[in-house]
Amino acid sequence: MQAILASMVDGLVAVDKEGRISMVNRAAEGLFMLQKQHLLGQTFESLLDTPNLHKTIIKVLKTGVEYRVEYNLFPNQENIYRINIVPLKGQNDEIEGALAVFHDITDARKFDRMRSEFVANVSHELRTPLTSIKGFVETLLDGALEDKMLCRRFLSIIDSETDRLTRLIDDLLTLSAMETKEIRVNLQNVNLVESVKNVFNIMGPQAEDKNLRMELIYSPQAGWVKADQDLIGQVLINLIDNAIKYSSDGGKIVVRIFNESGKTVIKVSDTGIGIAKESLQRVFERFYRVDRARSRVHGGTGLGLSIVKHIVELHGGEVFVSSQVGVGSTFTFCLPAVDQVTRCAEIDN
Repeated sequence: MQAILASMVDGLVAVDKEGRISMVNRAAEGLFMLQKQHLLGQTFESLLDTPNLHKTIIKVLKTGVEYRVEYNLFPNQENIYRINIVPLKGQNDEIEGALAVFHDITDARKFDRMRSEFVANVSHELRTPLTSIKGFVETLLDGALEDKMLCRRFLSIIDSETDRLTRLIDDLLTLSAMETKEIRVNLQNVNLVESVKNVFNIMGPQAEDKNLRMELIYSPQAGWVKADQDLIGQVLINLIDNAIKYSSDGGKIVVRIFNESGKTVIKVSDTGIGIAKESLQRVFERFYRVDRARSRVHGGTGLGLSIVKHIVELHGGEVFVSSQVGVGSTFTFCLPAVDQVTRCAEIDN
């Protein structure tokens, strides 16, 4: 029995009929960060800042009814436990104590919260353009069809909102495929210098509309990585697109590529509005927006940077951000470099 108790992952604590601890297993010692001799004879009221658990134990001892509760035992930490408390009965069904089993459900509750937030965010993001589309359709049906200029304007907005819905659904499907590891990665030697030049050509008209100057700086022999060309292209498009959207007219976007410690480093810098320090840790979260109103004006889905993070990590890399409000931001990602010798050998084969 002692071997079984010692091997249990869940904390196990027995109390006598006064609610004092009479037995603990090794997991319980770790839970309360006290050795057995310091726990025996104590009550939960003396061990914990919250009196709730002790009160529940007393209820079980008085009523003989089993309880299942969830408590954050240590308010200064985010550790949630599901605690099953059962009465221990002796002869003639007399209650002699209680047994409490502590099961850590912190990760499960975090997942539940993330899932709820995700569903709420998706619902909100879908509802906003749908509400707009419905409103304009109703206006058209109420007589605005007769006004050709107004009709054209409303249909243009409906078309734009439909495109936004399509982008959102596409991003959701991409993110889902990455998180479930269902996406296929076609690894090959990719020249990031050429990839950036291609993105500059694609995004050139947007940059010209804002009179932005785009510059590529790279070291000789730098820029070769083993990667999926389409996925890494998506990373570059997302980062450069963001740089364009959030830069003021007449600004500058610089992409730097160099090798460092066996890695290829890519930095995308802008002279845009910048990101507040308190937001830096959250910019890669799904649906997190530093400025929701500005993001919606630019047609963002709130998933672009999350997709960037997943793609980079899928390639064994890392992504970072540094920023200063009113000065600009720099997004940096690193990928394992392909050296010149390896690349030439693969070409020869």
